Amino acid sequence: MDHATQAHIYQTIVETLQELGIPNAKFSIIDTTILVQDGCYIGRSFVCGHVRVVILSGGKRIEFYDQDGSVLRAIRPSEPVVIRGEAA
Repeated sequence: MDHATQAHIYQTIVETLQELGIPNAKFSIIDTTILVQDGCYIGRSFVCGHVRVVILSGGKRIEFYDQDGSVLRAIRPSEPVVIRGEAA
């Protein structure tokens, strides 16, 4: 996952956590629990305040759960638009 995609996913998570009542979300995508199912990597997970965030492989889907395991929100962040200029 490139830096622009990671930044987009991070910003999407921060904005969603704010909407869910966590105004100053502090986390690192790198400092998360790796999720494995049937021996295969499926994503990462972390807890911020009262919300558990699950980032599925490649950041194609992000799920937010409450303390009881109920889904609060599931989103599919769109790919960020990267504009690259040419050197003069």
